[in-house]
Amino acid sequence: MRSTLFAVLLLMSAYVQSQEKPKLIVGIVVDQMRADYIHRYWDVFEDDGFKKLVNEGFFCKNTHFNYVPTYTGPGHASIYTGTTPMNHGIIANTWFDKHTGESQYCAGDDDRKTVGSDSDKGEMSPKNMLAPSLGDAVRIASQFKGKSIGISIKDRGAILPAGHSANAAYWMDYNNGKMITSDYYMESLPTWVEAFNGKKHPDNLASQGWELSLAPEFYTASTQDNTPYERSLNEGVDPVFPYDVEVAIKADSYYKFACTPHGNTLLRLMADQCIVNEKLGQDEHTDLLAISFSSPDMIGHMYGPQSMEIEDTYIKLDREIALLIKSLNDRVGEGNYMLFLTADHAAAQVPAYLADHKIPVDYFDAEGLEKALSQASIDRFGEDLIQNISNQQVFIDRAKLNETKLELKTVTQAIAAAALEYPGVANALDIKQLQHALPPDQFAQMASLGWNPLRSGDVVIQYLPGWMSYKNKGTTHGSSFNYDSHVPLLFYGAGIEQGESIEPVRITQIVPTVCLISNIALPDASEHEPVDFD
Repeated sequence: MRSTLFAVLLLMSAYVQSQEKPKLIVGIVVDQMRADYIHRYWDVFEDDGFKKLVNEGFFCKNTHFNYVPTYTGPGHASIYTGTTPMNHGIIANTWFDKHTGESQYCAGDDDRKTVGSDSDKGEMSPKNMLAPSLGDAVRIASQFKGKSIGISIKDRGAILPAGHSANAAYWMDYNNGKMITSDYYMESLPTWVEAFNGKKHPDNLASQGWELSLAPEFYTASTQDNTPYERSLNEGVDPVFPYDVEVAIKADSYYKFACTPHGNTLLRLMADQCIVNEKLGQDEHTDLLAISFSSPDMIGHMYGPQSMEIEDTYIKLDREIALLIKSLNDRVGEGNYMLFLTADHAAAQVPAYLADHKIPVDYFDAEGLEKALSQASIDRFGEDLIQNISNQQVFIDRAKLNETKLELKTVTQAIAAAALEYPGVANALDIKQLQHALPPDQFAQMASLGWNPLRSGDVVIQYLPGWMSYKNKGTTHGSSFNYDSHVPLLFYGAGIEQGESIEPVRITQIVPTVCLISNIALPDASEHEPVDFD
């Protein structure tokens, strides 16, 4: 308690020293960024991007997600609400709704309509998030005069951070490459967004292809260009540079555009226009601009952390960060804004790559597990009581359970025990264990914080370290292990003094830190312990 109070006093002291609260808060989330990328690619970064944030800002080197699953939707919601899925309810990107028996997308809203396109890609809103975000806190603090705007390639990367009361959230329609929104926010796109779409930036950028930023010999933090661990942007073509982005778009829509570093450039260009046209940071009311760079995740899934493609992505993103900082300095003014940069999750190494180097990992047979658990239920109870398995959670069929007169805990304990017999399973927690996690058990703690009683399953399963249910090329994320939970966290700008720390930091500490420095009341469900800058 005393250490928490001391940290709060330090933050308030930093605020007093800066004399004025920031006019603009800029939140940057890099989708699927491992913490070690900062140091791995340090030698190929220039001076005004990531290095500037490290050398002039505060670097929390030991920042982790404190729940599972480590996915994009929960990641953005947790970063910006200051709490975990236990409270904000975004338990996955998509989850099984045990009340309707249907799949629920984290930002999906069938009552909304697309604005800016004829497709259904704008049928979205933040209604499924059960807690307010930093964007809402910014709005409330100024009697809704300050603005909150989210931009991303992915809809969930824009919608969840900006919050329920957001002025706008914009994302890409893969059908046509336009930035669109939902009628949750507005009835028509602002003139400046229409003009931005009219410039056809995706087509112009795609015409440049995707080529290496540096000579191949400078990519010392990666494997060779062509390896068996990667998928390719262009189907039927080896995963080697240069890539023909126009051909990829024709084959598979503008989704493939977003699977290149050009997606980051598009968002940086839109951020520039958003700052200017929305007059962010130009009055006495603090604004929020939430930017989520989605392309690193899409590229990482295809190629994996060991690839030249990922290294080149971060070389190019470093330049985009530098240009964004310059734009903020020119348009808002150095010292007038606070910026934080983190990630919504990290990523595992490609299992096939590790296995070829004698690391004990493998691919998990999720379909086999489902069959095994169904059979175990039949053998034990005479009935298949498994209703759904998704996101490594098992849902028990309540209707069938009532018919059998069995107690839920009897069934969940049996299913958890059966799961532990399956190859690749490291742990399985039933509903009782999830509600009463043992303090020394890290997985139990993380599973408990990621478990929402209204939405989550009855048994949560953990794979062995490095195992994943995925293709044998590229990678994914979602586990409680360090490779998925450890992300960078950098603070820069107003109220931030240069420094670094290796003390443990929870991802949910970002919001209280930003709010205390900015003299903004914390969002309702947020943690109250800030990052200790001492």
